[in-house]
Amino acid sequence: MRLSKTKTAASKSKKARLEGLLGRPRSATVGQLQKALDWQLYTIRAAISCLRKDGTEITVDRSGKTPAYRIDAVTRAGAEGHRRMEEL
Repeated sequence: MRLSKTKTAASKSKKARLEGLLGRPRSATVGQLQKALDWQLYTIRAAISCLRKDGTEITVDRSGKTPAYRIDAVTRAGAEGHRRMEEL
């Protein structure tokens, strides 16, 4: 039973780290996310997909060689408020 609690806590912190990286003003490429989080490409894509399913709007900038992902500050505040309402 303790293992599941530890696993859940670790998942939340990784999700928070991902949200922090995506919330930067200059956005983050998949390569930067892989290096910072030490995750595989498919894990990053799945985590971004889960954030989208949770209601977080993630913008993709495809103007460079590699797509860069970002969470807008306005969207981020709305998603955090939505999560707080679910906790009540």
